[in-house]
Amino acid sequence: MNKAYGLLKAERPESAAAAFEEILKTEPSNRQAELELVYIRIRLKRWKEAVVLLDTLLEDDPSDMRLRMERGYARLALGERAAAADEFALVARETGQFQAQAKEALKSLSADATPEGRAARCDALLNEGYDLLRRGEKAAARDKFRQALIEAPGRTEILKQLGYMSLADGDMVDAVKDLEGARLLAPFDYETALELGYIYDGLHDEAGAEKSFAAALPSDDPKIRAAAAASLSNIRGKKDPLYFDVYASPYDSTRFSDAIAYFEASAGYKPNPAGSFSFYLGTRYTQDSRSRSGAVPEIYSDNYASLEPGIRFQPAGFNANLTAEWGLSFNLLRSADHPDATEFDGRVVLADYHYWEGPRRLFADAGGSAGFYSRYRDNVIGYLQLRGGDKVWDDHSSQLSLYAPMNVYTDTNHDFYNNAVEIGAGLEFQPWTRVNLKLRAEYLHGTYMGISGRDPNPYGPHYDDVRLMLIYSGHFTRHPSPAEFQPTRAQEFRW
Repeated sequence: MNKAYGLLKAERPESAAAAFEEILKTEPSNRQAELELVYIRIRLKRWKEAVVLLDTLLEDDPSDMRLRMERGYARLALGERAAAADEFALVARETGQFQAQAKEALKSLSADATPEGRAARCDALLNEGYDLLRRGEKAAARDKFRQALIEAPGRTEILKQLGYMSLADGDMVDAVKDLEGARLLAPFDYETALELGYIYDGLHDEAGAEKSFAAALPSDDPKIRAAAAASLSNIRGKKDPLYFDVYASPYDSTRFSDAIAYFEASAGYKPNPAGSFSFYLGTRYTQDSRSRSGAVPEIYSDNYASLEPGIRFQPAGFNANLTAEWGLSFNLLRSADHPDATEFDGRVVLADYHYWEGPRRLFADAGGSAGFYSRYRDNVIGYLQLRGGDKVWDDHSSQLSLYAPMNVYTDTNHDFYNNAVEIGAGLEFQPWTRVNLKLRAEYLHGTYMGISGRDPNPYGPHYDDVRLMLIYSGHFTRHPSPAEFQPTRAQEFRW
């Protein structure tokens, strides 16, 4: 006890509370320690913990009016006004030291019950909440916002604040509850409808996402309307059993003064649009400007075209997918590894991609694959690409981003060129954000891992490269984009 009191005297209430808690572990019936602990919790505004301990103390001595008053104030701080009023009323009925104080508390509660009093109390709680939020005390701030909502259940900004706090914490389920509440109170809040669409999409709730994106379409803001239309088209497109995917990434490399073309496309059929499996016919083409065949081939990049039927497994709502293909490749250059005009080509590849938005226009993404390729001497090749950067310019119709890339390659055949790490800097320009077309310029410094299998590394341990890239990807279905919403005269009015 002396140690705990010493900590209290030294103005170290947190440490003192811990000391009293230790005492109660060995002396659970030490009422003095319980009393000191409850007053420390009240001092630190840890109201919930204070109420729990006060409940225990009052079970032992229901006639302690001081503790009843303290429990009333603690419940009041938690926004439990009815429970607080019950405590004060009980004390007010008993003649004694705290009767007048209890009557005054009841009078104050009655005055606060007027609309003006509730509004003033709501504003005060909101101000306290925002102060706590600025200090990083999120849990305490959330409690204040919840109390403010009790005082003013019709204020949509409180529900939105709570929803965005839950979203920032990664709790999308609670975010939906509060933002849906805000939408019920403000049906013309199209920005919140759009946000709900994104959250439902993240929860893999396509019905909720479709409903929310459709609700955002009538917005007068062209940016919200365009985003809702694009997202709605994407959601509804997932219901189409037929699809067509395109990906192209031609680039120029200064390291070997080489230009490399790359294009792939697949036409697919999904027997169950809500299922995970689809069948497709894929084609792939790649060729570079420097490789040469002949008596002494010089191969800097693969050169072939292929036609391959395949099957894809992709769980609904996930970017990760597993594909298996087997078909025919047409060799555009002959070499020791590919001496014939055509050859059978099979591959099984697991791929994934994730993108994260950060504060102040910061972003990060990660993509990678691991797969078996019969074309490359039955090799298993892994690839990982990481990027982190900043959208230095974004006017919602086009973007310019500066980023730091990192690429990692590895394989099971120990080919030196498939075992390297690259780091550098990049610049990306997207002329139209509604079209997934991007121009990239990257400087990369590469380091080989020192792994060498069949072919020795003739280039040394390090290299530098500047790459200029054009990247395009598209997913097409038969479902058209929603027409631009044009409000009628009646819908132009807002109230």
